[in-house]
Amino acid sequence: MLNAIRRLSFLNNKTRWIGWFVTVHLALSFLVLTLLVGMGINPTLLVSVLGAPLWIGVAFASKYLTDKIMED
Repeated sequence: MLNAIRRLSFLNNKTRWIGWFVTVHLALSFLVLTLLVGMGINPTLLVSVLGAPLWIGVAFASKYLTDKIMED
Protein backbone atom coordinates (compact mmCIF):
# COMPACT_ATOMS: atom_id res chain seq x y z
CA MET A 1 0.00 0.00 0.00
CA LEU A 2 2.81 2.42 0.85
CA ASN A 3 4.43 1.82 -2.54
CA ALA A 4 1.14 2.61 -4.27
CA ILE A 5 0.92 5.91 -2.43
CA ARG A 6 4.52 6.78 -3.32
CA ARG A 7 3.70 6.42 -7.01
CA LEU A 8 1.07 9.17 -6.85
CA SER A 9 3.05 12.13 -8.13
CA PHE A 10 0.75 14.84 -6.79
CA LEU A 11 1.13 13.50 -3.23
CA ASN A 12 4.87 13.12 -3.62
CA ASN A 13 5.28 16.68 -4.94
CA LYS A 14 3.04 18.16 -2.26
CA THR A 15 4.82 16.36 0.58
CA ARG A 16 8.19 17.46 -0.77
CA TRP A 17 6.93 21.06 -0.99
CA ILE A 18 5.59 20.96 2.58
CA GLY A 19 8.88 19.52 3.84
CA TRP A 20 10.90 22.26 2.16
CA PHE A 21 8.48 24.94 3.36
CA VAL A 22 8.78 23.83 6.99
CA THR A 23 12.57 23.67 6.73
CA VAL A 24 12.87 27.10 5.09
CA HIS A 25 10.35 28.65 7.48
CA LEU A 26 12.13 27.37 10.59
CA ALA A 27 15.54 28.44 9.30
CA LEU A 28 14.31 31.88 8.29
CA SER A 29 12.48 32.38 11.60
CA PHE A 30 15.60 31.42 13.55
CA LEU A 31 17.74 33.74 11.44
CA VAL A 32 15.38 36.70 11.87
CA LEU A 33 15.06 36.17 15.62
CA THR A 34 18.82 35.78 16.04
CA LEU A 35 19.55 38.93 14.04
CA LEU A 36 16.99 41.03 15.91
CA VAL A 37 18.10 39.81 19.34
CA GLY A 38 21.70 40.39 18.22
CA MET A 39 20.80 43.98 17.41
CA GLY A 40 19.55 44.37 20.97
CA ILE A 41 15.80 44.33 20.43
CA ASN A 42 13.88 43.02 23.42
CA PRO A 43 12.53 39.47 22.74
CA THR A 44 9.22 40.35 24.40
CA LEU A 45 8.79 43.18 21.92
CA LEU A 46 9.52 40.78 19.07
CA VAL A 47 6.74 38.45 20.13
CA SER A 48 4.12 41.03 21.02
CA VAL A 49 4.37 44.21 18.95
CA LEU A 50 6.45 43.17 15.96
CA GLY A 51 5.12 39.62 15.94
CA ALA A 52 2.24 39.66 13.46
CA PRO A 53 3.78 41.69 10.62
CA LEU A 54 7.13 40.01 11.09
CA TRP A 55 5.79 36.46 10.88
CA ILE A 56 3.49 37.29 7.97
CA GLY A 57 6.57 38.55 6.13
CA VAL A 58 8.51 35.43 7.09
CA ALA A 59 5.66 33.22 5.84
CA PHE A 60 5.52 35.00 2.48
CA ALA A 61 9.31 34.89 2.14
CA SER A 62 9.31 31.19 3.02
CA LYS A 63 6.67 30.46 0.39
CA TYR A 64 8.61 32.41 -2.23
CA LEU A 65 11.89 30.64 -1.40
CA THR A 66 10.19 27.23 -1.32
CA ASP A 67 8.64 27.85 -4.74
CA LYS A 68 12.09 28.81 -6.10
CA ILE A 69 13.64 25.65 -4.61
CA MET A 70 10.89 23.43 -6.08
CA GLU A 71 11.11 24.87 -9.60
CA ASP A 72 12.14 22.27 -12.15
